[in-house]
Amino acid sequence: MRKFHKSILAMAGVSTLAITAPAFAQDAAAPQEAAEEASSDIIVTAQRRQEKVTEVPISITVASQKQLERQQVNNLNDLNRVAPALEIQSAPAQNTGGGGSIRGIGTQSFSPGAVASVGVVVDQVSQGNANISDLFDVSRIEVLKGPQGTLFGLTTSAGVINITTNAPDPTQFSGRVRTELSDAGTAGSQYGQQVVQGVINVPISATSALRVSGMSNTRQGVNRNAVTGDWNDVNRYALRGRFLWNATEDLTVNLIGDWSKSTTENSGDFFTFISNTAANTALLNSCGITPGEGNQTYCLANGYRGSTKAWGGSAQVDYDAGPLTLTSITAYRKTDVNSGGGNIYRADALASRLTSGPTGTDLRLFTQEFRASSNNNDLLEYTIGAFYSNQKTVQQPERFTIRVTLPNGVTITPVNTPGALNEIKDESLSVFGQGTLHASDSLRLILGARYTGGRLSLDRTDAGTGATSFEVLNVDKVSWKTGVQYDIARDIMAYATAARGFKGGQIAVPTAPLLPYVVQPEIPMSYEAGLKATLFGGAVLDVSLFYSKIKNFQAQECNVNPTTAQLVCAQTNIDGVKTRGAEVNLFGQISDRLSMNTGFIYTKATYPGGFIGNDGTDIGGSQLAYSPRYKFTLSGEYEQPLTGAINGFLAVDTIWKSRIRYQNTSRSEETFRPHWTVGGRLGVRSEDERYSAGLFVRNLFNVHEPSILQSNFGSGVGAIYGPQSFRQVGLQLDAKF
Repeated sequence: MRKFHKSILAMAGVSTLAITAPAFAQDAAAPQEAAEEASSDIIVTAQRRQEKVTEVPISITVASQKQLERQQVNNLNDLNRVAPALEIQSAPAQNTGGGGSIRGIGTQSFSPGAVASVGVVVDQVSQGNANISDLFDVSRIEVLKGPQGTLFGLTTSAGVINITTNAPDPTQFSGRVRTELSDAGTAGSQYGQQVVQGVINVPISATSALRVSGMSNTRQGVNRNAVTGDWNDVNRYALRGRFLWNATEDLTVNLIGDWSKSTTENSGDFFTFISNTAANTALLNSCGITPGEGNQTYCLANGYRGSTKAWGGSAQVDYDAGPLTLTSITAYRKTDVNSGGGNIYRADALASRLTSGPTGTDLRLFTQEFRASSNNNDLLEYTIGAFYSNQKTVQQPERFTIRVTLPNGVTITPVNTPGALNEIKDESLSVFGQGTLHASDSLRLILGARYTGGRLSLDRTDAGTGATSFEVLNVDKVSWKTGVQYDIARDIMAYATAARGFKGGQIAVPTAPLLPYVVQPEIPMSYEAGLKATLFGGAVLDVSLFYSKIKNFQAQECNVNPTTAQLVCAQTNIDGVKTRGAEVNLFGQISDRLSMNTGFIYTKATYPGGFIGNDGTDIGGSQLAYSPRYKFTLSGEYEQPLTGAINGFLAVDTIWKSRIRYQNTSRSEETFRPHWTVGGRLGVRSEDERYSAGLFVRNLFNVHEPSILQSNFGSGVGAIYGPQSFRQVGLQLDAKF
């Protein structure tokens, strides 16, 4: 409660500063997004140029700034509620490059150097494996489905989350403060959280401007350490600065810098037992833990603190050379992650306890892109370019210790594994091009390709023995795309495409004395057909059918050793993974008062026949982990005038998912049942949308959907629950000037 009061005071101070800004700003400033909203056309950059979404031959779900704010999308995990094809995996060590999966395909093999299947791109800069979390001052998010490697590179074999933040505006001084406040125990809220976002736009001259935005996100809970009584509080802070200079009519310079810091108390979102064996009952009782669905309590002998610091910057220069536009984007990112570790109690005859020590990861990423894009698109529109990436990751050793208490009460330490130092270097250079030929007024032909050459290496040093090992993977791959699109009518377009994608390889690190080995790149072959239409009010209907078969899918597969009769699991490549299905999305303004984003997807994403899971059973033909076969999303808001200057609004935000598998096993206890997650908002806003206030609820019925389920503890089933697993009720305030 003390932290809650401090957050209210901080929010009040920021709000007061905003409201008492120069009076001329009140009259002169309509918010920046007003110009964009004046047009009913939804503009995207899915093909590295600005186009109407209905003209792009890609299945896309688009969320505008207005929708993101009204749906309270504050981080990547919240995007689960925006696009039915997208799932974000937030569990620790499971969220490489953002943790996204699209149409059932994501990263399921995790090792040093593993890359994402779903790329995250912010302001035209690939984030690589540098995870981002909080979203603020965002203009638009596009979820692009299917392989996008031709234009976006090697971390986009399943799709792209394309994020565009708000650019500076030289024409007006403006600012904004948004906040969301909730407190554990108030109005049924299961945890407390205080989010404050602020932005100020300052014109420097008639041709330049500076935009600075910031965010504070503090959370109390959601899990508690029964030993210390402490909750796993999370504190996150971020800043972004953008500078725009229109140097001439033809030359534009965009400079962007950002910084973020987060701290996590008591090991963050940690495993809690939802069921247990008889051998484990006494140990859990001694901690005061009652296993069950939604259990928020765990046992750690001591509390650890984790932290992440990240910063980066980019410089984009665009030059209009007449028939084409030349673009250069230079970017650098650095991320430092320090994990605290923890003690995991296990129940067996010897009352063993596994301790993981602190560790850290340092990631550095440099990218350079050059592009040339056509301006006159009457006959042929094209984009050609080159891209260079250099990523280095250093993973510090993590020590694992097993302490065993013998029946006579004596404690011994039979295992003390000091871990290893891993240095991963991933360097690549690619050239690419894609063109669209206007064969007639209605018919367009598409062809594109990308060549990527690169080198991935792992230098590993055992912290205990000093032994070293080295492994390298050289890459030489071509990805491509071809297709056709046809305008059936003025507002209806149909398309069909075929694309060969590419996801970089990785180097697996088995348990000593085995040496690291190469896991080959994934090669998806994807086919898609779709239809797009502009409907009443400018809303967009997007319907698609898709089929994809993946060669060298990166996964963990198990086999029985014929000599020892033991189950042996290893990271490897498997062929025959398929995903196919159908999706329909409707998003945009339905009428003057009703806005909506809704969608449904059927995805049959399966393991190949004969695939042996982690439990030794044949799960061939079963649905992939973290992939619901059916998913439905609905977000809508209805606005009604109350007085001459005040409008009321009522909004709903709901998801339905079919059963989800969390592990590569046939165990039913490692799946979560079909379920609804329902949220909503009720409030008022001024007619000019400068001010608003409302009440909100997330997960109204307190459905405990976990981030992960795991039953191989030998002592019961464990779950990791995040904030999405519990009800939140709070107050939302918004002020613009």
